[in-house]
Amino acid sequence: MSVRMNISLDDDLADRLRTASDGRPSEYIARAIRARMVEDELRALPDAEADWHAEAEQSAESLFEAR
Repeated sequence: MSVRMNISLDDDLADRLRTASDGRPSEYIARAIRARMVEDELRALPDAEADWHAEAEQSAESLFEAR
């Protein structure tokens, strides 16, 4: 089952989403949300290293800026 939602994005982000999603923005957004939820769950684990998420975010930003 799926739920239809309306969201607002800045023009530049919407353009990048259209390009990156290969015409399937809903799938792209769903994958991104799932990935973020996994990160949040891992961060909440008691033995999680404090800096792993900062390194992951830095890597993601580097890839994003390189495009």
